[in-house]
Amino acid sequence: MRRVVRVSLFVAFIGVINLGWSIAIPVSADVVTDWNNAALDAIRADRTAPPIASRSLAILHASIYDAVNGIARTHEPYLVQSGVQASALREAAASAAAHQTLINLFPARISSFDALHAAILAGIPNGQQKANGIAWGEFVANQVLAARANDGSNAVIPPPGGSGPGVWIPTPPAFLPYLLPQWGFVVPFAMSSSSQFRPPGTARSR
Repeated sequence: MRRVVRVSLFVAFIGVINLGWSIAIPVSADVVTDWNNAALDAIRADRTAPPIASRSLAILHASIYDAVNGIARTHEPYLVQSGVQASALREAAASAAAHQTLINLFPARISSFDALHAAILAGIPNGQQKANGIAWGEFVANQVLAARANDGSNAVIPPPGGSGPGVWIPTPPAFLPYLLPQWGFVVPFAMSSSSQFRPPGTARSR
C-alpha cells in the first residue's frame, strides 16, 4: 500500500513538473533550478516523508509554471488564469512564486529562502515591470496554496486494523507503523480522483 501511494504521487508530481518544463517560455533556468534545489535542501534537512515531499514539490512547480505562463500566455494554465501585464518580468515572477510557496511549506527555513530570493531579485533591474512580476508571482503562489489547503493531506484517519486479504499489516524486518494513512484520500494534482486508474480488485479481495 505504501509503495502504491508513493508511486501514484510520484507520477502525479512528474506530470506537473513536465508540464512546466515542456513549455517554450523564456525564463532563466537558473531561477527554477535554484529554487528546486532549495526545496530539495529543505526536504533533506527536515527529513520530509516522500509523499509530503512530492506534494510540496508539485505545489512549488505548479506555482512557478502558472506565474511564468500567466505573463507569457502561451499555454493553458494549471490553475490560475492570467491577470498580469505581459511586460511583467518572468524571472521576478518565478522567484516570487517559489519564495512565497516555500516559506509557507517550510517555515523553519524562511531565512534561507529570503536570502535566495533577495539574491535573485538583486540581479534583476528595478522598475515597475519587476514589481509587477513579484506581485503576480506571490498572488499565483497564494492561489495554488489556497487550492491545496484542504486537499486531505492533514486529515486524521485511524490506521487500518484487522487481517485478511486487502488489509494492511506491518511487515518485517522493522515492522514500521503505517505511513500517512490519509494519503490515499489526498486530492490528486493531475487526475480526476485517486481511483481514476486503479485496477479492479481480485474476486477474493472484493
